[in-house]
Amino acid sequence: MKGSCACGNIQYELKDKFLIANYCHCSTCRKVHGAAFGTFGHAKAEAFQWIQGEESLIGYRSSEGNVRNFCQICGSNMPSVFAEINYVRIPLATLDDDPETKPVVHLYVKSKVPWFEIADTLPQYPEVVDLREWV
Repeated sequence: MKGSCACGNIQYELKDKFLIANYCHCSTCRKVHGAAFGTFGHAKAEAFQWIQGEESLIGYRSSEGNVRNFCQICGSNMPSVFAEINYVRIPLATLDDDPETKPVVHLYVKSKVPWFEIADTLPQYPEVVDLREWV
């Protein structure tokens, strides 16, 4: 699977399937996505590579141990690689190909915006859960 930022300067590839995908309703995800929630796929970092434009990434430490990457040119939310734990978090909407997965859980539902109604039957958690337990 390949993905890119809005301007096409940054491109990446995931050479394996996602382990899991989720919706996140936390205030930070909502703000960086400009939407009611963020949608992420989680995979092993060893299966991920930057194809081009890695030098255009800028990181924002949104919380302890969490860095969110963005394209310096267009501002697109980009994958965050945590090599020390062999983990990559990819905003699913940045994929150019079908991720062949669907989110299985809603996280941080206590922070959900009041104007969005969750209409599916996926499990909902008020805060974060360790998604590694789901894999």
